[in-house]
Amino acid sequence: MTLFEQLGGEAAVTAVTAQFYANIQADATVANFFNGINMADQTNKTASFLCAALGGPKAWGGRNLKEVHANMGVTNAQFTTVIGHLRSALTSAGVAADLVEQTVAVAETVRGDVVTA
Repeated sequence: MTLFEQLGGEAAVTAVTAQFYANIQADATVANFFNGINMADQTNKTASFLCAALGGPKAWGGRNLKEVHANMGVTNAQFTTVIGHLRSALTSAGVAADLVEQTVAVAETVRGDVVTA
């Protein structure tokens, strides 16, 4: 069974993604990266990316993460903060600790594409 399936599929990943962005928007240290962004669209894009990355049935068809983040100036510390918000969203959704850590490990694989400062 894939991690996507273990988490509950697309609806569950989308719900966690919505909470993830709510957490980010409440954090002044990283919220500024999303100023002027349509958050419903951003949530859908990120949920689609996570579904694919976690073993879901649809391939990621969006933009290259390295290109998207190239001029954003995201630091390692900020990425770590964002990962913490993902961990919190998963935990709040009642995801088992081992699945939280597996999901975070998948998210960590894009650190090199997102961190540019």
